[in-house]
Amino acid sequence: MHVNNFMRHTIMRPIFIFLVLFLLSSCTPRIYGVPEEQWATLSKDEREQAIEHHQQMEVLREQRRFEEEKVRAEQERQQRLEMEQQQAQVEQIYAGERGIRGDLLRVTIHGGELRINGKHRAYKPVSFQIADGEQKIITFTHPKKHHYQTDIMINYDDGILSFDDEQGRKHRYRYELAYQPKWRRGMHYRNITLNKHSHSQARNIAIIVDAIPLPHRRY
Repeated sequence: MHVNNFMRHTIMRPIFIFLVLFLLSSCTPRIYGVPEEQWATLSKDEREQAIEHHQQMEVLREQRRFEEEKVRAEQERQQRLEMEQQQAQVEQIYAGERGIRGDLLRVTIHGGELRINGKHRAYKPVSFQIADGEQKIITFTHPKKHHYQTDIMINYDDGILSFDDEQGRKHRYRYELAYQPKWRRGMHYRNITLNKHSHSQARNIAIIVDAIPLPHRRY
């Protein structure tokens, strides 16, 4: 037991000393990247070399920052283009200019309870349309206390309808429904309960999905 403690202290001591020296050096005043005390001992030529090296490093850092900013700007531009294209496609589906039956849904959610203002409560039924490639935030309201509300993300993408489609850690708790031809006649999903860690914490809710005909189209 004593031997193990001795070995542990022997191993940890150099690490501790290294951390202390690192912290001290990071706090030491520097001149052109050289600790102030060391700078005082340098010759004129050594100082000129240190200045030149420091300037070269600054140029390289600036170039790296510039390149990273270019990459970020291009990524943001691509994301904007993708969002604009997706929004345009959604609008075309609503207008009946593109898409097939199943690209536009009528969704009704009713019954059961949702977590509203810290407790599980009843809510007013909601009904809305959603197109393939669209994401909507739907507000659910208590039937009597109208200031009791909760916003829930609904997403429809590539034939998958997702209820409570939160991003990040809660993303895996969403409830998914995959497209079925029966949606053309309407399908009623009952007794849907989500994980207690989900945003909505839905209990025994029902979702009706109806693939409505697209405007100006006959299929």
